[in-house]
Amino acid sequence: MKTALSRLILFVTLTTILAGCAAAPVAKRRVFWPDYPDTPKIEWIATYAGSADLLDRDSLFIKLVGTDDEVRVSQPISIASNGAGKVYVSNAGTSNVSVFDFNARKVSTLGSGIIQHVTGVSVDAQGNAYIADSASKKIHVYDRDDKPIAALDFSERMKSIGMFAVDKRSARLIIPDPKDHRIVVADLKGNFLFAFGKLGGGDGEFNLPLSVAVESDGGIVVCDSFNGRVQRFNAQGVFVSKFGRRGDGIGDFELIKGVAVDSEGHIYVTDGRGNRVTIFSPLGETLMAFGGKFAHNDDKVVSAGGFLMPQGIYIDQNDRIFIADQLNNRFQVFQYLNPRYLTEYPLVAPAAGAVK
Repeated sequence: MKTALSRLILFVTLTTILAGCAAAPVAKRRVFWPDYPDTPKIEWIATYAGSADLLDRDSLFIKLVGTDDEVRVSQPISIASNGAGKVYVSNAGTSNVSVFDFNARKVSTLGSGIIQHVTGVSVDAQGNAYIADSASKKIHVYDRDDKPIAALDFSERMKSIGMFAVDKRSARLIIPDPKDHRIVVADLKGNFLFAFGKLGGGDGEFNLPLSVAVESDGGIVVCDSFNGRVQRFNAQGVFVSKFGRRGDGIGDFELIKGVAVDSEGHIYVTDGRGNRVTIFSPLGETLMAFGGKFAHNDDKVVSAGGFLMPQGIYIDQNDRIFIADQLNNRFQVFQYLNPRYLTEYPLVAPAAGAVK
């Protein structure tokens, strides 16, 4: 690793050179689903694999000087954002959580040496982060400054912890137990409230529920993975509806992993084997899908929207969409084109004849 002194000397040497080399930034081509001439609904924003991605890779200074040892994600499973510049990514490969601080332009880690089998990660309304250790059946809590403040122990009630969610409206934890095929609901201090579900294929029954999401009214959406479907419940855990089936057709599931809900109630489901994300109405109507298989093996190749085993998905209060692209060792960021976003970033249709 280069020393701080050598970096400083090189920086001073290059300052004069770089001052005369500045060029106007090149506008990034916007990528949408669906693409024109249809009306776009989803926009790709960026892809991140490590701390170097928070820097300007095209900067001549970075190319010549380099960076300190890079912190990279490793087989990411779950992901969450506080909606204000911090993204938390749980890493199966290193059993810790990478914290991407976009305001400070740095990446740090949480849970190293403490968490044995990291799974879910989420955030509450105050910006506290919750990180699940399925081995110990504990959820570790960190404040908005990433200082540990609690460890919630669920070992007496749960056999495992999947990709859970924080119900910010009611200050509750909605925790899937994949091994026990049920959902546990607790308050933010870890006090048990109730549970629902059992192994089976009927309404309200599960076969490896891997992840959950919360609707605006507190309704609970469950990714019922091995049953190949999504089930919806009210805030009290009473069955409401279900949709989905195994298959490789439009709206079918091959191996579903994660689920999330946007501000308008659309339900997003990641399909690990299908390498795509499908969006449904609350009634289970298939609206659209995006993604496709892409194996990332070159840092210079981005392939917007290409996945290799997408896992957890999280949608923040701004309708920013974060997806853990597990076997590509990265996460991708998208945006649902809600009216507020379109006011700030309006669509500009390509000139006639430009659409291929």
